[in-house]
Amino acid sequence: MKKLARALAAVGCLALLLAGCGSPQASGGESASARKEIVNPNGDVISIPVKPKRIAALSGSTEELLLLGIEPIASGNVDYGNRKQFSPTIADRLDKDVVNLGWYGEPISLEAVMAVEPDLILLGALFNEDSYEQLSKIAPTVQVPHPYYEWRNRLNFWADLFGEQEKKDQWLGEYAKKAEEWKQKLAPVVKEETFAILETYPQSLAELLYDDFGLKRATGIPKPEHWGGMELSLEALSSLNPDHLLLMESSEHKMSDSNVWKGLKAVQNGHVYKISQVDNYNYSFTAIGRMQLLDKLGNQILQRQ
Repeated sequence: MKKLARALAAVGCLALLLAGCGSPQASGGESASARKEIVNPNGDVISIPVKPKRIAALSGSTEELLLLGIEPIASGNVDYGNRKQFSPTIADRLDKDVVNLGWYGEPISLEAVMAVEPDLILLGALFNEDSYEQLSKIAPTVQVPHPYYEWRNRLNFWADLFGEQEKKDQWLGEYAKKAEEWKQKLAPVVKEETFAILETYPQSLAELLYDDFGLKRATGIPKPEHWGGMELSLEALSSLNPDHLLLMESSEHKMSDSNVWKGLKAVQNGHVYKISQVDNYNYSFTAIGRMQLLDKLGNQILQRQ
């Protein structure tokens, strides 16, 4: 009986070893094939890998992924001024084999997405939403419930999805520290002088100017419409007459020849800070871009005092 008990124990140990061999473990103790269910904004319940290996990032969130230690195999974060290159904020951070899918704000090639054989697709809000069904046939497709200009909400969303809250919190701490440093630098220089923004989205640069830098919003700036801004004539702007202007000016829309423009206090005092349309899209709406924009705009304001 003792021999039989020992034999059965040995068989039991062998069975446990074989079971262990059949369940490979990924880092963090998760099974390499582990999956979880999430609910997309459209109500679809989908199953996604807990540790995806081949992410096609069509959502404009490549910067946020990189901050979380996740590198996609294909990205839609390209230079707004040159679609053949990745955004200058990430060009040096991506592996040379990462596939350029074109700018995330334009229609994405389904064939290009299929060619990279993703195990997970990340789709943004507002852009390419009509391709959701087709993309879902290629791989599980997660749609972020936040538009491209809500970079903090997107960062929080991906950190929760991939279990990387600690990395997210660490980076946000670094961002808050830099913003506070700039607030301290600018406060004694601009004092109580007022600021206004032209040709941009209040959810993006206004947050940086008024919240991060702590600068004073010009009295009378109207509440933005649903698209994120407000059409305002130069005559109406002259009634606000802010001390400083942040201008996102495109080549098709110049105001320098206008007498009303020339009469603005900010223009007369040389307190107009410009960001090109290309830089606006490359830096304003993503985490790493916004960190770099703190320095770009902060230095502009200091240099013009």
